[in-house]
Amino acid sequence: MQYKLLASDFDNTLVPFGEPCPRPAVVKAVKKMQAAGGKFVLSTGRGYCVINKQQLGGIRFDYAITNNGACVVDRDGAIIAEHPMTNEEMYALVDFCEDYNYPLQFNFRDGYYAYCEYESLRDFYAQLSGSGLTCKDGEDQDRHLIDMPHAAFACLPDEALEAFNRKYGHLNLRFMMVGAVREGSWHCYDIVREGIDKGVGLADLCETVGLTLADAVSAGDSANDVGMLKAAGLGCCMANGSDDAKEAADRIIGDVREDGLAALIEELWFNGPRAEPSGHELGSPWGQMEAAEEKQ
Repeated sequence: MQYKLLASDFDNTLVPFGEPCPRPAVVKAVKKMQAAGGKFVLSTGRGYCVINKQQLGGIRFDYAITNNGACVVDRDGAIIAEHPMTNEEMYALVDFCEDYNYPLQFNFRDGYYAYCEYESLRDFYAQLSGSGLTCKDGEDQDRHLIDMPHAAFACLPDEALEAFNRKYGHLNLRFMMVGAVREGSWHCYDIVREGIDKGVGLADLCETVGLTLADAVSAGDSANDVGMLKAAGLGCCMANGSDDAKEAADRIIGDVREDGLAALIEELWFNGPRAEPSGHELGSPWGQMEAAEEKQ
């Protein structure tokens, strides 16, 4: 079948870690696909307001699944589907983080607003050179009087997550670990509503633009891509991906540092050779993996 759109994760799928933008072969392949009528969808945990378009290397996405599926926008940032947080969810996070001075921000349409420990978050982002991430001082805590955030971000020690769930577990907020803050037991978490993930965002997008999930290809490499890999008609995990992402995918494609996404586009849109992971013979288990044209 001819797929209609490709939804791609950013870090270590579209762009290798440590590199400033996609490699030339990937940029060329995405633009070629778009010229042929395919839609390119950027799928990210970031809000639209902090997507650094210079990091896309000249690619202009047609749509973006942002905030891990909580908000879908068109190329100009207009919202076409959203699942904002509720007042109760916000207040629970603020009350908890204020009690222990844990850094907390909310991802609003126009920016990231720090409601707790602004200076800590500001300094944290300043250390991430070239990321494009930044936050505003929201410690007056009234930004939500305009509209509600789509997601939150917090820096917590391991024991805090268990403590939060003892008090507010009924909210079923989804905490996704995205990295270590410093040596020890502190970690960063993206936080969204119950049931929200990139797969939900992809389903929202397909419904809005008149496509089915069977028309979509997804590519990712990590845990927050699992929902999207399962939802798409064809879910592809990079060879450099995590075990859970590989298990969720229909097939494994080439490593991000070997332009695996470009090879996939050439195969699916332009009848190129099958995009096999490098270093494996076709007779190996990798080579024998069959792509699922549709999911039941």
